[in-house]
Amino acid sequence: MKLTGILRSIALLTCLLSGWGLTHAQSWEWSAEASRGYALPHRDEMLALVTGHSTGVALRLGSWTEEGWRANWSAKGRVWQGLELGWLSGGSAELGDVASALWRIDLPLRPRLHFELGTGLGWATAPYDPVERPLSIAIGTRLNAGLHLGTAATVLEGASGRISIGAGLTHFSNGSLALPNLGINNVHIRLRASRSTAAFATPQMAAFPEAQHGWKFSGAFRAGARDVNLPGGPLHPILGGALYAERSKKPSHSWAFALELAHNQSLRAYQLEPLLPWEKLQLSSLAGVQLHFGNLHLMMLQGWVWTRPDQALGRYQMQSILAYDCAPSWSIELGLRSFNLRADYPFLGVRLCPAERKD
Repeated sequence: MKLTGILRSIALLTCLLSGWGLTHAQSWEWSAEASRGYALPHRDEMLALVTGHSTGVALRLGSWTEEGWRANWSAKGRVWQGLELGWLSGGSAELGDVASALWRIDLPLRPRLHFELGTGLGWATAPYDPVERPLSIAIGTRLNAGLHLGTAATVLEGASGRISIGAGLTHFSNGSLALPNLGINNVHIRLRASRSTAAFATPQMAAFPEAQHGWKFSGAFRAGARDVNLPGGPLHPILGGALYAERSKKPSHSWAFALELAHNQSLRAYQLEPLLPWEKLQLSSLAGVQLHFGNLHLMMLQGWVWTRPDQALGRYQMQSILAYDCAPSWSIELGLRSFNLRADYPFLGVRLCPAERKD
């Protein structure tokens, strides 16, 4: 698809969404943006794929409503939440294009400066194929997970519109469910124009809600899978569990600590002789932060593998976990374990949460 066609489609969608917002939701804001950047060559194999600059366009629809969990984040400004539909051209035929739909939030660092988080799905136009695309070794599947981190600063602001500039990193990969899976890490700068269906004004600095102190303990059962060695090989199941301890200081976030035990069947792929069951156990300890967005929680942990580390990945790991509260006593988890920007495996889990203990 040519860039002019994309821009025309965005213009049409913008008009439709603007009219819908004026009729049905007076607090909605729509935005159109364009970005320019390149794919980060985070692995040596990526150097042959990064031959040109990337170009992206996106349309966002969301609101600044100050209700519910967003009040916990509004000490330094207003919180935006919404949906972003995007199209990214990777800059080379081997990287192809990626269409994406991401759930996005903008958290205030200052009234005019926001930190951006996003997660969702991406559809790649040029995944690896041994016959049709043997050089497209960045991603092995069409459907991939998408993650976004960035910042945006408002440089011009009117009664119902504003102009922002920003920079960010957007990541697409399948989490090593199918190889190859180097992943696309797109770094970019962007220009965004936004229009609100109600008058927008920079808020005054608000008082943060009273801190809530206390420990919360929970446990999770997990199941994941990993593809190793050559593309198209068998998926290796990975089962395990984790114990969490969280120390809450503010309603918006809490410090988190975890102890994880995983039975990693993929370790057998690198052994000449069969491994005994206990020789596939990986014990890890981790620490980080959990961010709270109502019933949705984002946990980001860094840790160390104490037993049976994967020789190709090492011991220093990172875990990103989304959890959604289905009831006060249990949640569903979706997570990814990675090592130095290399995905190890994705997992699904159930988190059990006993009653919270207060100091």
